[in-house]
Amino acid sequence: MPIINMRREYLFKHRKQNKKDLYAYANELGLSRNYYDALEKGKKGDKMTLETAHKIANLLKISLEDVLNLEHDYKSGKKDA
Repeated sequence: MPIINMRREYLFKHRKQNKKDLYAYANELGLSRNYYDALEKGKKGDKMTLETAHKIANLLKISLEDVLNLEHDYKSGKKDA
């Protein structure tokens, strides 16, 4: 079942806690601001590449496995994902 515009809370909360804007995160990840914005807001649904997940793990200073678990929670519709 595709996810429709459900925000990735783990990305949003981390970015806000670090007081950074979309552009800063996109730049750190090597992504366009528009792409990162769509990813965070859920407009990309479940279309995150493994490469992007790895970049996010590095940015958040967590393991790739943790990001994949957060993505699993996100895809299953858990509230804080």
